[in-house]
Order: sequence, then C-alpha cells, then structure tokens
Amino acid sequence: MKILFYSREFVKIHDAILSEMSGYEVDTADEGTIEEKIGLAEVLVTRPGGGVGAEILRAARKLKLQQQWGTGLEGLDLTTCRELGVTVCNVPSQGTGNAEGVAEIALLHMLLLGRKYAFAQENARNGKLFSPSGISLWRKTACVVGLGNVGRTIAGRLAAMGMNVKGVNRSSVEPSRLKEAGIKESFLLDQLRDVVSGCRFVVAALEFNNETRGFFDESFFRAMDKNSFFINVARGGLVDEEALLRALDEKRLAGAGLDVLAEEPPHLDNPLLNHPLVTLTPHIGGLTDEARKGILDFIKDNIARLARGEELLSKVV
Repeated sequence: MKILFYSREFVKIHDAILSEMSGYEVDTADEGTIEEKIGLAEVLVTRPGGGVGAEILRAARKLKLQQQWGTGLEGLDLTTCRELGVTVCNVPSQGTGNAEGVAEIALLHMLLLGRKYAFAQENARNGKLFSPSGISLWRKTACVVGLGNVGRTIAGRLAAMGMNVKGVNRSSVEPSRLKEAGIKESFLLDQLRDVVSGCRFVVAALEFNNETRGFFDESFFRAMDKNSFFINVARGGLVDEEALLRALDEKRLAGAGLDVLAEEPPHLDNPLLNHPLVTLTPHIGGLTDEARKGILDFIKDNIARLARGEELLSKVV
C-alpha cells in the first residue's frame, strides 16, 4: 500500500517516517511536489490546517483514505472527499498523547503566569531572592470552556492540582464523565459570561468552527475578573485578538497564556508576541514524544485495517 505524508514538516522528518512505517511504500511531499506524487497514493496523511484542495484530490486516482494527523479538521475538503468516495479519518485526542500534551501546555502557561516566571528569572539573574510572590493554583477556581476529550483531560489535571474546576460546554455532558474529570459544576455555553465571574483562570478548549470563530470577544473579556488569566490551547481563531489586547493593555486581565494565535505563523509585528502580560508557545501543545508515537500508532492501525478491509476508526466521512 502506497502512503503519502503531505506537509513541509513531514518532509523534514522523511527518514524517521520511513523507519517507523516499515512494510509500506511511504513517501513525503510538500507544496512543490504534491502534484507529481499524489497520483499513486492510496493513503494521504495530512496535518491539521494542511489539507489539499479539490484539484489535488481529483488527481489522486487511487486514493482510498485521507488520514488526518491529529483531531483538527481544518483544511479538509470533506465535500470533495464524499463526492469521490474517499474515506476521511482523524485521530482521537485522548489516549494518543495529544490531549495529554495539550493539557500539560495549559498547565505550563498557568504556572508561568501565576508564578510570574519572567520576573522570577530576572530576579534570579540579578541575585535577588524571595521575590516575586506568586499565585498558587491550589484552591483557585478554574473554568474550562469546551468539554471534549481535550477539555476533560485539562480539567482532570487541574483538579489533581487541588483546583475547583467548573466546566462549560455547548451541550450537556454525562455526569459520569464530569465526575471522572473532577468537574464539580457544569454549564452551557450561553451561561459563560456569568460563570467566569470568580474564576482566576479560564481555559479555552472549545472546538473551532464558523459558529465559534471570535467567540472570546470584548463582552467575554469584560465579564472576566481583573485578577484573572485567560489561557488558549485550542485554536487562535476562537479569540478576537484586538479585544484581548485591549483587555491586557487596560489591565482588565492579569495576563494571558497562548499556545495558538489567529494567524499562524504570526506577523512579527503582532503586539501579543512581546506583550509583558502574555506567555507564548508556538502551537506545541500536542507535540510531544508520546503524542507522536500515539498518533502514528493509531494511523498505522487504521492503514492496516484498510488493507484488511476492516472498519476504520474515527471516521469523519
């Protein structure tokens, strides 16, 4: 079976992919080589946001499966895949290392902000001890917005830190799942602006789509407490960045931790990149050793199922 991994990132780790996909005919392609290589591919592996358009899909005469690397469906031309009879699958976040990695990056930003890490580093370099005094996560209230696999995984980590965790979701969640994640109270999305009052940390783990684009807007940031922190480990498009910037500049927020931005890679003049109240990571939440292994194992299993004619896992189309 011929498998094509498509993205510049995959091309960079071409040899590693070959070694981990023994037993298959494997190649990698980027924007410059996809057209010449797609015709022979039976499986196309794409990263979130890096799918191919209708023209490329129509040229993929042997394509049976487009397998997304991760959970995000951005960049997938689902309409054309349906038309051509190409199955589309993604990778569940929980249990593959993805959700677990994103939960850890959320916790990292909360700790960096709460313990004033940049200021602490500066003091350490200048020989100053016992300053600054930080904010403990223990006993604080956190609100996790979006209670899918990632949101519940985040909530479980925060509960283990001794935090009081509230959850907000578009629809009701089974009580057993809430209890397993350590979520003491849950609310619907239209209640969010009332729920965030009294929450020291608000973590965005919401699915990004046309309905949620710019969801975290001016009215949301005005509803947050002045001593609270906003964390986004989902998608940058969920946030009205101008509204976030105003909230930070006007000291209506204590800070923000961002693993994602609305435009990626960002313009270097984006004021959030160097804002003193912002901690930044370059969309690395799910980029860990365990996530790479877990996602690749899932993809290899799906490809093996395809070869055996068995039902594929995590089908989207």
